[in-house]
Amino acid sequence: MRFNIGEIEINNTDLLKCLNSIKEAVKQGTFGYICVTNVRTAYLANQNPDYLRIQNSSLMTVPDGMPLVWYAQRTGYKNVGRVSGTDLMNALFAVSPAEQYSHYFYGSTEDTLKKLSANISAKYPGIILKKCVSPPFQPVADINVEELAAELNLLKPTFFWAGLGAPKQEYLADRLQPLLTGTICIGVGLSFEYLAGTVKRAPQWAQRAGLEWMFRMIQQPEKIKRIVLPFFWFLQIWLQSFFIREIRS
Repeated sequence: MRFNIGEIEINNTDLLKCLNSIKEAVKQGTFGYICVTNVRTAYLANQNPDYLRIQNSSLMTVPDGMPLVWYAQRTGYKNVGRVSGTDLMNALFAVSPAEQYSHYFYGSTEDTLKKLSANISAKYPGIILKKCVSPPFQPVADINVEELAAELNLLKPTFFWAGLGAPKQEYLADRLQPLLTGTICIGVGLSFEYLAGTVKRAPQWAQRAGLEWMFRMIQQPEKIKRIVLPFFWFLQIWLQSFFIREIRS
């Protein structure tokens, strides 16, 4: 089941339910891509029909960011919880040795990937890391998707993690996933940097208060323009929710 924020459809889920759904998908051989969606990407999807199609055609589109969770709960979806890219990665890494899941990382810098793989290997002994790739900075249209898919189908990682930032990582997943035979693509934005320790994540109190974006803007003030329009768009959506009368179970 999904709920709508504007036209985008987001799964009625939380971290544990999401983890169990992914485990079941792997068990059943249901391979698709997963979108980790926040206010900014929800806004972008509502402005761009092609990006909306990608989000709504996913295996799962999960709510990353407390504002989306609050909106879902406000409109009757009481059991929705936050599923951030970093938390989802850690949850899947934790079960990977027992489930024999394997991982392929695509994005960021060579230095970040080295620190990422070292940290993950130390924290989750026995985890299988197939490959880490720092691709050249280029548009998705210039990525040799067929070549990348051929390598993934040879290595057969359970998960292809794209740390390219949105919406680029979702556009790549949309082109790549149909060519894959046994891999789930997940775009996780800045999570590579968080897990590598090259960018500090907001403390738990800020995450719970929905202020992680503010913590990030303090570290990366040059990106403040990216959140202005999404903020006002979501504020309008939030105010409209007060007029929603139907309570969903």
